Amino acid sequence: MLKANGVKIAPGNSVAPDLVIKGEVNMGLTDTDDVNVALEDKELVAMVLPDRDGMSAPLMPNMVSLIASAPRVEAGKKMIDYLLSAEVERELGRSEGVQIPLHFGVEGPKNIPPVTFFKSLTLDYDNAAGRVEDVVKRLQPILGL
Repeated sequence: MLKANGVKIAPGNSVAPDLVIKGEVNMGLTDTDDVNVALEDKELVAMVLPDRDGMSAPLMPNMVSLIASAPRVEAGKKMIDYLLSAEVERELGRSEGVQIPLHFGVEGPKNIPPVTFFKSLTLDYDNAAGRVEDVVKRLQPILGL
């Protein structure tokens, strides 16, 4: 059905806004940073986000870990504290990657609503990872691959 309706599978997230800009598709699914680049470049695109009325979106915060057997644990902890600071979160929000701040009071990106706007979708990553091969096999004939 997807192929019959002319659905295109872009080779990557950043390509979806380009396809819209070129008029090759009417809409594309991608993530906020790729749309933000187009918005900042004053391209004729718009970002449509799930609203609070029944729709949800996967929210995937950045992550950092300390390896248990790390040779310099204290230095690693200091680095993690720095990366989790409001200062770094502010800079990430201002960057092209438009990371949404989680700290209260940290101003977020101008083109993205605050984290409180989104109704977070709960994902079971272990379950999803276990289904990847099956889903790919089922999608190939549907997409004509």
